Amino acid sequence: MAPRAEPTIGVRLWPEPYAIAKLHTVPEPFPRPEPGGAPVALIVGHDEVTLLAPEEIVARHSALVVATMRGWRALTLEAVFPPGTVGLLAVASRALAEVGVPVMVFSSHDTDHFLVPAETLGRALAALSQARLGRFLAPR
Repeated sequence: MAPRAEPTIGVRLWPEPYAIAKLHTVPEPFPRPEPGGAPVALIVGHDEVTLLAPEEIVARHSALVVATMRGWRALTLEAVFPPGTVGLLAVASRALAEVGVPVMVFSSHDTDHFLVPAETLGRALAALSQARLGRFLAPR
């Protein structure tokens, strides 16, 4: 019996440039992207509020911005990972680190998203495609 081929995981590149913004307070109303649109994360804790979103969304809340870093690109792993998956982010982060790509990671219920500087996008995509992330998918 031939060994099964390891599944591959697609990496979705969102078209809009992203920003990482430190805010004075939580935006009200909270930014709502279009259904099926690019991911947005609001992180509140440790005495700070951080918004990771397309630059256009961050610009709409400019009165709340304390500091911002623009020029990031968002990548989403196109797979649903089983609960309790161990090591996926470590492997992906290491693959990016080995090619000198800084990364900001945020996760949703089912998948993971990465922000990388736009000038490192090619290296990031190549590193993630070679990282064998398919091994983290549940066997079928």
